[in-house]
Amino acid sequence: MHSDAITDILIVLTAALVIVPLLHRAGVSSVLGYLAVGMLIGPSGLKAIDDPEQAAWLAELGVVFMLFAIGLELPLERLKTMRFYVFGLGGAQMGVTMLVIGLIAILLGMDPAAAIVIGGILALSSTATVLKLLIDRGEAAARFGRIAVAVLLFQDLAVVPMLALIPLLGAEGGSLWFALGLAAVKAALALGLITLAGRFLIRPLFRQIAGTGNSELFTAASLFILLGLGWITREAGMSMGLGAFLAGMLLAGTPYRHQIEADIQPFRGLLLGLFFVTVGMTFDLAAVAANIVPIIGITLIFVLIKVLLTALVARAFGLKSDTGLRAALILAQGSEFGFVLTSLAGIGGILSGGTILNLNAAIVLSIALTPALATLGRYAASYIRDRRGRRASSLADESEHLAEHVLVAGYGRVGQAICRLLDNAEIGYVVLDLNVQRVIRARARGLPVYFGDASRIDVLRAAGVERASLAVIAIDSPAMAERMAAALHEIVPNLVIVARAWDAGHAQRLAHLGVNEAIPEDIEIGLGLGSAMLRRLGRFAPDVDRYIAAFRAEQQTYGSAEPDKTTERITKD
Repeated sequence: MHSDAITDILIVLTAALVIVPLLHRAGVSSVLGYLAVGMLIGPSGLKAIDDPEQAAWLAELGVVFMLFAIGLELPLERLKTMRFYVFGLGGAQMGVTMLVIGLIAILLGMDPAAAIVIGGILALSSTATVLKLLIDRGEAAARFGRIAVAVLLFQDLAVVPMLALIPLLGAEGGSLWFALGLAAVKAALALGLITLAGRFLIRPLFRQIAGTGNSELFTAASLFILLGLGWITREAGMSMGLGAFLAGMLLAGTPYRHQIEADIQPFRGLLLGLFFVTVGMTFDLAAVAANIVPIIGITLIFVLIKVLLTALVARAFGLKSDTGLRAALILAQGSEFGFVLTSLAGIGGILSGGTILNLNAAIVLSIALTPALATLGRYAASYIRDRRGRRASSLADESEHLAEHVLVAGYGRVGQAICRLLDNAEIGYVVLDLNVQRVIRARARGLPVYFGDASRIDVLRAAGVERASLAVIAIDSPAMAERMAAALHEIVPNLVIVARAWDAGHAQRLAHLGVNEAIPEDIEIGLGLGSAMLRRLGRFAPDVDRYIAAFRAEQQTYGSAEPDKTTERITKD
């Protein structure tokens, strides 16, 4: 690597290490932080780097890793369970928004190809921004949060035809309809071929590699599939990111998905950050300042259009007005992936440099507005509920479209901690609790917490227990916990149940009632205190872990199943 390139990368990393954490403390998202780094050190800022193109290849790899990670989040099972909202509501929202914004672009003098691209770019919302905001506010499992996630899933899928379409629209002498048809055919062929290759080649390959227990070989195989399929689609005249996205979808339904995510996370985060830095370097701050009025106008217009159209589509799909409005406001911003598409459209000659600058600046401004829009949505939804005096949706309504969710019994301190973890892991859940005040407070935040007795079969069925992937008993009453375990085991004998136990004897009784893992409070508290004690006495962490493991091995009170050996070998340090 040329010494100048190394110097540029060091400048980028130094600026990022200083600026991004400072902005993060001020509540600014990492995406905006990296963009700010690029603006500061780029040609229109301090001119620390004069030629952003030197790091362009690394930025392209960042996009490839981002698309691969998005594909990993889209297993077919997840799409099937949420198909009504993903393909129905999400498809309608994307299609209507793209059409309206495209028509407005045509009325403003854009040619049809540019209008289609602009409509598609501004119809997308920021997955990273929305998910982080939902998780930080503990609203990922709220009904409007699940609706927003479903729409984002469809938008992530819509990236595939857009990646194939934009290069075709920029081709010389081709008709628009021919380009649209060819894009659809290419995307379908790529998806079909890669799916067949995955079933007969890639999945068996991963099964063999996982069996070796060699974590380095497993990581190498993940990178090979990611970059290899990306190279194939690029050689076929499509985007390299398209192949990476399809590779992610291919591996999303395998048992190796979570380990692959962990393996690529360091590469993805670093390279994606570098991509946003390079986007920031392309901003001509003087030009942005000169066009600030049109940029603000573009931002306000497309944000208002998206809010209005998304709320109307949500209403058409039977959602309550407060739920639809909250989802619409949190999805009103542009997408960080819009930077990728504007760059691709610029290369193809579809969009001019001035249009790209205005679009990118409007996307940045809309992302910065997202926290305020989300807060506005919370107050607006509360006002609508109070004004209409509408009763809360029933437990059966809430869980009607849930599948593979977690059923949590108890919303005390332990239950709330569990739900917070589920929010962070983006796993849907429904909570049953018998404390009226706790339920009221949680419902006021839009969380799926309901008054109900989890030992009653009719209540469990209303919570969709037959479709749940796991149940957690988090209450502090031993007798009630045993009744709940018996009821859960009676309805779904194969349901995985994890329970909080009073002591070792209680854990044993729960195990006999069908609980897979019962965690005794006294033992866990003792181990936590003992671990802290040993560390304070100067014992090293590996030694403390070994002592605790030996203690656990002596206990026969846990009902846990034997861990999967393949996963254990892969994830072992």
